[in-house]
Amino acid sequence: MLRRAPTTITLTSADLEIYEANRQRKNWEKQHQHQDPQSDTSAVKVQMRENNKPSQKDRILGGQRQGN
Repeated sequence: MLRRAPTTITLTSADLEIYEANRQRKNWEKQHQHQDPQSDTSAVKVQMRENNKPSQKDRILGGQRQGN
């Protein structure tokens, strides 16, 4: 049977920083997963407000949105 040289894995400090940042983000998301429902509704209100803004094409051409 043929043998090959073992695979060498190298980790840089950037790799460790990325790992730590991802780990901290996941922990933060886990802790804030069951937040106050009112905070979610405020985010929805902001998103709805942004959706009601005219598009760039509408602003340039002066068109009116239809629907909603």
